[in-house]
Amino acid sequence: MEHYRLEFSEEQQWLRMDNYSHDANTKGFITLKERCTDTEYKIFQAFLTRRDGKLLKDSKFNYRNADVLEAIEQLETFLQNLSKYNLSISDK
Repeated sequence: MEHYRLEFSEEQQWLRMDNYSHDANTKGFITLKERCTDTEYKIFQAFLTRRDGKLLKDSKFNYRNADVLEAIEQLETFLQNLSKYNLSISDK
C-alpha cells in the first residue's frame, strides 16, 4: 500500500496527493495528512464534498484552509469512533 501526503490549495480549490516529490506546504498548498492512502483520500473527498455532492472545482462553496483542516479532524474522529464499534469503511 502506497502512502502520500494529502494537501489542499485554497486558491485552486484542489486536493493533491503528493508522492513526496514536492516540498510540503509550498505553492499555496497546505498539508492535511501525512502517510495518506488512496482509500483515505477517497473517503476524505467524499466527506468534504458532502454539502452539495460536487467535486471541489465544481462546488458552489469556496472552502477555506480552516474549513478543510476542520473537516479532516472531524473525519479522523468519525473514523476512530467507527473503530470503537468494530466498523470500518473499505473499497468494493
